[in-house]
Amino acid sequence: MFKVAKKIVKNIVMIFKEEKKIPIPSPINTSEVLKGKVVLITGGSGGIGLAMAESFVKSGAKVIIAGTNEEKLRLYCRKIGGVNLSYIVINVKDVKSMPEKIRTAAAMFQENRIDILVNSAGVVTHSDFLDMSEQEYDNIMDINAKGTFFMSQAVAKYMIENRIKGHILNVTSSSALRPAWTPYQMSKWAVRGFTLGAADKLLPYGIVVNAIAPGPTATPMLGKNEGDNIYNATCPAGRYAVPSEIAALATFMVSDMGDMIVGDTFYMTGGSGTVTFHG
Repeated sequence: MFKVAKKIVKNIVMIFKEEKKIPIPSPINTSEVLKGKVVLITGGSGGIGLAMAESFVKSGAKVIIAGTNEEKLRLYCRKIGGVNLSYIVINVKDVKSMPEKIRTAAAMFQENRIDILVNSAGVVTHSDFLDMSEQEYDNIMDINAKGTFFMSQAVAKYMIENRIKGHILNVTSSSALRPAWTPYQMSKWAVRGFTLGAADKLLPYGIVVNAIAPGPTATPMLGKNEGDNIYNATCPAGRYAVPSEIAALATFMVSDMGDMIVGDTFYMTGGSGTVTFHG
């Protein structure tokens, strides 16, 4: 009897609840999907982060690449060229500096805002489980997991204060699907879980949180440079992914076309970690 009464009350409330009027999204020119957006990318001085910066600029965005090596950041800004790319030195291990760094980054373009954050800063494991030192463990977890958490927190606060309905994209890995015996794998499991939690907490503010999970990718982190052979016998697809492929998917995910993707992780692995655990 109580359940029936509760259902009746709920139906009455729904009848008198004001219906929101949401306009149907207009078609988007795919060559300018990020026009008018300002993007901040950590780990933007190379590899996947830099490829994203190039793709975002080509798609109409203004981009700020962040990292710890100012010389590299300046070099890549000159290399890519144009007035829509700038840089800022950010160490994601320095949590206290983040709010001020974000305000400084926002002021770099006339829009005076940050619409999109990409957490791409990351380091890999170099030691075996039995040889892992506390220092290496802490460094990996501090950058990959803790850095992602607090950068997201700081930018989310900034977006909420400025009423910006933005996007946060975390770069995780197919390693988040494998048994975790290294701090790198553990950190990517953490980012995968955090993406779900942050999406749940921030969606009410209009902030969309997702993750992109590359498999083995031809970047300097894996000893691959531009023009190298990308053959990979351990990957089901037979090759490494290339940064531009990851960047193309990321561009879609942080655009308005990706607004209905929430708390999800998109894998681009060539089957490594998805159809097989090898690679």
